[in-house]
Amino acid sequence: MSAIYPEETKKLDIISHLEELRKRILYCLAVLFIFSVLAFWQGDFLMRFVKRPINGLVAELIFISPTEAFVSYIKVALLAGFIISFPLIVYHAWAFLSPAFNKKTRRRIVLWMLFSLVLFFVGVSFSYFLAIPLALDFLMGFSSGIAVPKITLGKYISFFGALILCGGIIFEIPVAIGLLVDIGLLRTEDLRKKRHYAVIAVLIFAAIITPTQDILNMLLFALPMIFLYEVGILIASVIEKHKK
Repeated sequence: MSAIYPEETKKLDIISHLEELRKRILYCLAVLFIFSVLAFWQGDFLMRFVKRPINGLVAELIFISPTEAFVSYIKVALLAGFIISFPLIVYHAWAFLSPAFNKKTRRRIVLWMLFSLVLFFVGVSFSYFLAIPLALDFLMGFSSGIAVPKITLGKYISFFGALILCGGIIFEIPVAIGLLVDIGLLRTEDLRKKRHYAVIAVLIFAAIITPTQDILNMLLFALPMIFLYEVGILIASVIEKHKK
């Protein structure tokens, strides 16, 4: 059949892959929904955890629309649901892509997947314990004596969620670099030669992903990204030496 109708066979293969992708996406969305519902059920506890970085900087958070508090609870629940379900999302992404690699490469990519999970949670912790408190302290202190801070709950939750997700994303840089070098799509020499372009790209990316326009928030993510890029180069050099 495949020798006589190769085009039809290719179409069937594509359809089967798309069907598998659809099922995995639906499964991930279902898991995200379940964890988000459970997180919403524990909304009061999570909200106390989320508000901890801003405690002492403002007397209280306010809301200016009837739906703001409810929507804020939903945002916190979705954020918590995504963080909890992230390992399952990574697993299904890997399970979908794994048939494209040989057995030896699959074993190495499993290690990269585990490394990715560790760095994601390290990045989330970096944002929660360092980036968010420093950003809030600077921004609140900058307005001291000028105006009384009255922060709405919705604005704060958006600020908090954006920095948490940014932290988790940027800490994946060494994994992305190491994985691309491992499968032969990048070389350490190219990474070193294009370091100055990478720094410019990092600054632009940091300016885009940070929820505020101040230089401190941008540097809070740009500097770790540059450091993580150098860590990625170091990991890539080790991989290339090991291959040789």
